[in-house]
Amino acid sequence: MAKLSVDEKKWQAESDAETMARYEEIMADSARRNAAVKAAKEKASDLNKRANAMSKVAGKSTTSKSKKK
Repeated sequence: MAKLSVDEKKWQAESDAETMARYEEIMADSARRNAAVKAAKEKASDLNKRANAMSKVAGKSTTSKSKKK
C-alpha cells in the first residue's frame, strides 16, 4: 500500500471524523438505529444467499452435512 500524502491523511482524518459523528447520531436515535440494524440484517441475508449461489456454481458445499452416496 502506498504511503499517503499529508493532504490525503488530512482528508482521511476529516472523513473519519464525519463517519464517527454520523455513528453517534444514529446510535442516539433508536428508530434510526433500529432501521439500520434491520437493513443490515436484510443485506447480510441477501449476501448469504448470493454466497450460497456462488458456492453452488463453484461446486462447493455450503452446509456442514456431507452427502451420502
